[in-house]
Amino acid sequence: MRRLKVVFFILILAAPPVRAGEGLTLSEARHLALRANPEILARGHEVSAARAARRAEWGKLLPQVDLLASYRRLSDPQAVVPIKGPGRFPAFSRDLYDFTFTLSLPLYEGGRLRRRVRIAELETAFRESLRRQTALDLLANVEETFYLGLYLKDLISAQEKTLEALRRLYRETRLKERLGRVPPLDRLRIEAQLKAEEAALSVLLGRPPATDFDLSGALPAPEGGLPEPDWEEILSCRPDLAAARAALSRAREEVRLVRGEHLPSFEIFSDYGRRAGAGLNDNEEIWEAGLRFRLNLFSGGTISAQVAEARARELAARERLRAAELSARREVAAALSLLSQSLAEIEHYRATLASAREAFRVESLRYRTGAGTVTDMLLAQASWFRAEADLRWFWPCLRPEG
Repeated sequence: MRRLKVVFFILILAAPPVRAGEGLTLSEARHLALRANPEILARGHEVSAARAARRAEWGKLLPQVDLLASYRRLSDPQAVVPIKGPGRFPAFSRDLYDFTFTLSLPLYEGGRLRRRVRIAELETAFRESLRRQTALDLLANVEETFYLGLYLKDLISAQEKTLEALRRLYRETRLKERLGRVPPLDRLRIEAQLKAEEAALSVLLGRPPATDFDLSGALPAPEGGLPEPDWEEILSCRPDLAAARAALSRAREEVRLVRGEHLPSFEIFSDYGRRAGAGLNDNEEIWEAGLRFRLNLFSGGTISAQVAEARARELAARERLRAAELSARREVAAALSLLSQSLAEIEHYRATLASAREAFRVESLRYRTGAGTVTDMLLAQASWFRAEADLRWFWPCLRPEG
């Protein structure tokens, strides 16, 4: 996940600049990441390789035709073609030329050919699930990074508004100081607060932007209420669980594939061609056709060991699937618990913000009417800004009212 985020930042740095007045939207950021991210491209190539492997395994079910051609120089002359009858002696030659078309068609191999096709299909599904999981991780990091950028943008805007409000208050206080309505200490305290806000804003703007385009969009507000988890849907749509299921199915097919080595195989074969002697003379056609049968009688325990190995891999894949399901349930439960806690704390920060805003309004009114001090007003204002910053920091996707 962290590597995907770093890759996204690299893509942003390498992206072409956006025209003036335009901003990078979330949709454009997603499209950019999915189009150019090397992890996604690598996963796509893996899927293409798995699909090609599946086509290769399927092609083994079709007739196989080969062309064989050869030239041989022998120490002693041999018959160019076999003897075909009494009194008909073949031509002899030390040079033999022949070419043959070979046709073979598997009829039955214990289901091994179709098992290989099925395994290749499951491998394709496995790679597609990995690509989808990588895409989801990448999009999650893109959204997190994008919303963090919007949050910082809003935070800078809020800090600038705060600074402007303090500047107006400072100008008003200086005017009142000249008229003798406020003591110089009030003006000095407001000036100190103004300098502090300017320093805070300079920290936010201290690093220049990495690109010459701005982010375009708004932070969404959090939705109220917790969703009720549908475990069946959650376990059926997660790409990591889909990949684990595909791996288990592939392991099962591999067990059946190896067991098929104990079964016989049947094959139709046919050869047709011509053979000639020296100078390409005395050439005649040759052909053969028939049916091959093969049955392994003893392999030294090799096939049984391979079956045991495949069976152990199937059991391991089954346990990995069970572990992935338990991990998914734990992640969803933890996310729901964190969401419930976050919603409760957001309500607390909202109430604190409302109280601090009202306290500042009261202290500001008291100060303007001469019933309060500038210190109380500045303390109330600091509490207001601190409450708003706490709320923004705790929930970046929230746009505080007011």
